[in-house]
Amino acid sequence: MTRNQLLLAIDKSEAGQAAVDFTIGFAARSKAHVTVLHVRELPSSMRVPPLESSDEARTLVEESVARINEAGVPAEGMIYTTREPNVAKCIVGTADEFGCNGIVLGWHRLRGIHRLGGRKVREQAMRLSKLPVV
Repeated sequence: MTRNQLLLAIDKSEAGQAAVDFTIGFAARSKAHVTVLHVRELPSSMRVPPLESSDEARTLVEESVARINEAGVPAEGMIYTTREPNVAKCIVGTADEFGCNGIVLGWHRLRGIHRLGGRKVREQAMRLSKLPVV
């Protein structure tokens, strides 16, 4: 029997917290297991510091997993670290690796030149994945 599996990719934005709430409701109704993923972005330039520390990233994931578990939905968390241009690839690759049925994105970051060009994680993930992306 195949289990329902959702990948919830979040950042520290309000969109990330809204996605946690959405995922709790959706996963509870569909009896899905949730994998919470946070991709800690490293800037393209080594001279620019990361947006957050490893401890901040771990706290974000732990708090999100705790909220989901408290709602009665099974969840686990993970953190990957990669350079900015690879964030969407990391999200889609993780969803494939875990055999997910869908991806929920709570991601709202735009940094550097991506702000000007409009390249967003959501659009890149939708283009790269065959799964439904919410």
